[in-house]
Amino acid sequence: MDVLSNKVGRYVNAPFAADDAVVVAQPPGSGPGHWAGAPGAFSDGASVYLIYRVRWPRPRRGGELRIARGDGERFETIWSARREDFGSQSIERCAILRDGRTWRLYVSYVDGLDGRWRIDIIEAGSPDSFDPRARRLALDADMANAVAVKDPWIRRVGDRWWMFVSYGERPSGDERKLHASGDALSTGAVKSETGLATSPDGLRWKWEGKVFTPATKGWDKATARLSTAFRSGDGWLGLYDGASDISENYEERCGMARSADLRTWERIGSGPAIGVAGGPGTVRYVESVVFGERLLFFFERTRADGAHELCMSSALLSESGRGNPG
Repeated sequence: MDVLSNKVGRYVNAPFAADDAVVVAQPPGSGPGHWAGAPGAFSDGASVYLIYRVRWPRPRRGGELRIARGDGERFETIWSARREDFGSQSIERCAILRDGRTWRLYVSYVDGLDGRWRIDIIEAGSPDSFDPRARRLALDADMANAVAVKDPWIRRVGDRWWMFVSYGERPSGDERKLHASGDALSTGAVKSETGLATSPDGLRWKWEGKVFTPATKGWDKATARLSTAFRSGDGWLGLYDGASDISENYEERCGMARSADLRTWERIGSGPAIGVAGGPGTVRYVESVVFGERLLFFFERTRADGAHELCMSSALLSESGRGNPG
């Protein structure tokens, strides 16, 4: 798949067209704060499994998780859980995968005890039988010396699992005031960056540190949240959510970056690359997964009324990208 122009400038060739997409799930209501999105996806070759959260305006926030199974065109809900099942104020982006015969769900949610984002793991024998009561810690803020860790997406690299997360570095001084709202990353007091944890088994995680950081100036100087990466030639193409300040929180825009090793990233272009640059048609939380001869993209898109809908687009795989993880 040829997704890059030869010259890196303001305009680049995007891997998919956000305005030519299928709506997979509608938000639970009209107007700002009603969202369906923050998707994670996995394919076993026969089906695509999609995990996404449904959100309402405050105070309810991220209130429900759903897993849907589909054929790349149509999806049917096979599992759901509520924020109350996690004793949480809010749930956000999660990741789903299968390792051998074991299914795993990585859930990011606000800990009801301390108000900090954390990531837990649930294992099950099938994707419709996850039990929130069986969850256990995968990664929390203390393990990363951070104020929050959330929004995981996972790749198998060599003999290890790599988990990319959105996080905020711990500031000096008393951080307790950051957690009063249950979302330290939406206070504007810390930047939203991308960090990496690795694991030999997908259960025990080691924090590796920062891999992608906001720019020193420009449209993405406050937020740089990598949301997916897929093979492009000999390297990787990544999509990320960017914002210039806290006023753009919840309406981040989608940029592109590339990497040879998933640890060091170079931005492509000097502005958002997918979707519009704010307002209806804005794109964030892109996920990608290889399914047959196509690379599927799932993402959250802003509607004209300010609500967010879950959408899907796709692109044909090139010979060089076929069979590689997405």
